[in-house]
Amino acid sequence: MEKDVTIQIQELEGRIKSLRASQLDELQDKLKEARQVVAELEAELAKITGKAPAIVSIRRKRTSSEDVRSGILKALASSPQGLSKKQISDITELNYNTVVLYLKSHKKDFKSTGSQRAMRFFLK
Repeated sequence: MEKDVTIQIQELEGRIKSLRASQLDELQDKLKEARQVVAELEAELAKITGKAPAIVSIRRKRTSSEDVRSGILKALASSPQGLSKKQISDITELNYNTVVLYLKSHKKDFKSTGSQRAMRFFLK
């Protein structure tokens, strides 16, 4: 008798899990449809108003550490008189804080002259 009850409980729990999974799938499908409707409405609004549709929640692409390194090295190699952090940032089109953090954490790879804002960086 006890075995029958535990088997029935396990079967019911399995059914509950499958029902929850199917419910979740249905909700995700509804969400996709709703997002498509919103995108169509925004495009229609943009067409009427002449303004570009609002771009919602697009995450910016993360720059890999290898890309940061190669960009900074190329910039410094092209400038024998050295560059400031701001100039490196402008040339490489990297975020200024990314350049500052990279240069700070890799001091041994670069020569520098000056102090604070007048600091210029060179390849060793």
